[in-house]
Amino acid sequence: MTLIELRDADAVDGFLFQSGTVLLFVGSSRSDPAAAVLASLCALAPAGRAARTEPGAGDAEMRVRGFLTRFPLTDRALLVLMHGSTVLDVLRSTDVEAHGSRWAAGHYAERFLTRLADD
Repeated sequence: MTLIELRDADAVDGFLFQSGTVLLFVGSSRSDPAAAVLASLCALAPAGRAARTEPGAGDAEMRVRGFLTRFPLTDRALLVLMHGSTVLDVLRSTDVEAHGSRWAAGHYAERFLTRLADD
């Protein structure tokens, strides 16, 4: 499954403000193993419900990070479960680094997939 690429602030707004809960992968270096785990988890979301921004992608990245300023450790890769501009849950690359990919997959399934499927 391919992820929707959000390349500018308008694309971010169009994706986030649709009805329903969506999953957003906020990018980091492609060589970062934790970011690769988060990207692969994001790809498991239902079709049309998951998107990504590229690191350093300009106004798209800035728009998304603007929503996340109240959450610590959002300067690197993370998965964000959102409903409109409301953040429901966050899974960070630091979580993956600390606990491993199996832990991240378990938490993703438990905390994210149910909410994505319910909407």
